[in-house]
Amino acid sequence: MKMPEAVKDKPADRTVLRGVLRRLVIAALLMLLLCSITGCVRRNSRVPALLNKRTMAVDSSRPAADTRIDIPSKPSPREVAVLFNNAPAYAEVVGQLKKMLVPASYRLTLVDLGAENWRTRVHSLRGRQGLVVVAIGLRAARIARDQINAPVVFAQVFNYQELLVGGRAIRGVTAMPPLDLQIQEWKKFDPELHRVGLLVSQSHRDLILQADHAAKAAAVTLKAEISESDRETLYLFKRLAPQIDGLWLVPDDRILSPAVLKELLTYAALHGIRVCVFSDVLLQWGALMSATPSPQDVARTLHHVLEGMMADGANTLPAVTPLSELVVRINRDVAAPLRRTFPPRGSWVVRGKP
Repeated sequence: MKMPEAVKDKPADRTVLRGVLRRLVIAALLMLLLCSITGCVRRNSRVPALLNKRTMAVDSSRPAADTRIDIPSKPSPREVAVLFNNAPAYAEVVGQLKKMLVPASYRLTLVDLGAENWRTRVHSLRGRQGLVVVAIGLRAARIARDQINAPVVFAQVFNYQELLVGGRAIRGVTAMPPLDLQIQEWKKFDPELHRVGLLVSQSHRDLILQADHAAKAAAVTLKAEISESDRETLYLFKRLAPQIDGLWLVPDDRILSPAVLKELLTYAALHGIRVCVFSDVLLQWGALMSATPSPQDVARTLHHVLEGMMADGANTLPAVTPLSELVVRINRDVAAPLRRTFPPRGSWVVRGKP
């Protein structure tokens, strides 16, 4: 039986059908390939994110790096109180010391013991943390020792031994300029000086050996005596007078009084004995020359001891630290017979080794 013409298989139709099928297969394969590639990319794109998450998890377990910059903090000013009597000699030292205790490094409190409210001011210093007290003069040093529980640095105190009793952190600066500078300048100004007397109290007998070494270096013979009182000082001096050309006085109020000083200087002038004294005031009473510390040198040395006290404590410091400068002043009237030349103002400064 013959098939209908409509369904009869013709070669041309089969060729077209195969072409369509081939295109469909190729398209399907391309679609599969694209889907495969797209899925891979998607899967691979999740890996870096996963790695990032894992890395963050690991990093979060470690301490974060400190990126802060540490700026050194400015040290706070150190506490210093200065106790003094407002006498000219003390005030000059305080004025020089103030220049060295700059506000950036020190918080400075000045207490004038001549002011009406000085007790209140001293009381306010008690218990102040880190305080160091600078005391100018014996009265100031005693008040600092007895009324303020803090380390003390003193100056212009000749009889300082009492301050060191009790183990307190107390150190000082010598009250006299170097003995060798004194005798050297005296000898330069007065070459006819050959024999000098020295009177000291028992507590300063160590000065005899120091003065003897200084005198020998200046080609001067020293004759020393130890006194127990002001009246004995006058007696010993009168006994020494025939044996000496000059008298070397030290500021020892245990064996000197104003009355004895006046009598002693009058006797010396009458007997042609030149006297070197420790205060400019005594030039008016007939002394030849004064040998005093310079305020600048006292302040510098105080500052040095203060810094040492604050840094390392009292144990690293000597009981008293020596000065290194000397101010010489001449009594023109007494010096006139010597026919010596000196600066117009009658004074000069001598600097030794610091």
